[in-house]
Amino acid sequence: MLPLLVLSLLAGPAEYLTHEGAHYLVARAFGAHPTMHFDHVALEGSVHWGSVQHLLFTAAGPAADWLVGIVALVFLARRFTSLALVLAIWVARPLQFLHGLLGLDLSQLGVSGELAGTDEDIIAQALGVSAQSVILIEFIVAIPLMLLIIYYMPVGRRLPVITVLTTGVIVGWAAWLAFAPNLLP
Repeated sequence: MLPLLVLSLLAGPAEYLTHEGAHYLVARAFGAHPTMHFDHVALEGSVHWGSVQHLLFTAAGPAADWLVGIVALVFLARRFTSLALVLAIWVARPLQFLHGLLGLDLSQLGVSGELAGTDEDIIAQALGVSAQSVILIEFIVAIPLMLLIIYYMPVGRRLPVITVLTTGVIVGWAAWLAFAPNLLP
């Protein structure tokens, strides 16, 4: 269980860097001079992109999350490993928006329920739908995939695996949010 805990602790930072790195690479591909921060990519100066370029830039982060998660799920289906499990849970991306969809105010915990400005909100605006609709579609896709992840866990060890995985991911995510602003301001 120790390898799973260590990988789970690293999952949050790895996801953030992959997600924001995808935004960064797309911005560079479109000729911008982006700056990567711990939780977003800033586009220096005025960027004169068309609507398709803005959509591709915005969708790059979530697309990277989904791609890593789905590829890892394929590996997990072939053989259970801690690494495949930790990467496969990236398909759980929409869970971060659940409280916002349900209208729960968790601001006292430092968690905003606001969907405005999220990648999903910007994608929704480009598509002419609500952010809730985009997130609901993500949930419809993610729920069966998350059930498959549980199915591929060792039968007699599902509860401890889920406990270690969840604890590691939450602690790693919280640590990233606490310390990363000093690393990537």
